[in-house]
Amino acid sequence: MGIPPANRPSLSGYIDKTILLPWAWVSSRMFDARSYWITTHSRGYPSSRPVWGVWNDPGLLFSTGSQIARNIERDDRVQVNLESADELVILEGKVSPIQEDDLEFWVREYNSKYNWNMPSSVEDVFEVRPTRVLAWVCDPSGQDGGAMFSNSATEWRFEST
Repeated sequence: MGIPPANRPSLSGYIDKTILLPWAWVSSRMFDARSYWITTHSRGYPSSRPVWGVWNDPGLLFSTGSQIARNIERDDRVQVNLESADELVILEGKVSPIQEDDLEFWVREYNSKYNWNMPSSVEDVFEVRPTRVLAWVCDPSGQDGGAMFSNSATEWRFEST
């Protein structure tokens, strides 16, 4: 899956259309993140839980045995958020179980990242493939009057597979 061209999202009327974040900015934050908030659909309500995961550009691998797994069985659409709202990345996508081909990468990267002994099994390990990614930077003090946001809000739309 290739990275689609960057575009300006339709968020408001005060977005500067000339500057876009590079995909490398998103990829770096996703790679470095310790925790990822996964939002699924649960009985008509959104359900968010933090998970540990591994970035496999442009997808996210994660494991869960919680309510998330049960929700994914009903609806494979999810949203992934990082912990920061000042260097924001939102990944919308579809989830599927990882393939055996990805198992070695998953276990090696997970164990290295979290100093963990992840079992070598695809059970309850999933991959989020993006359909849409939003990213932007904000001044946490708010003193810039929204200039950072207006000059950085970027969107990527991936083709559904």
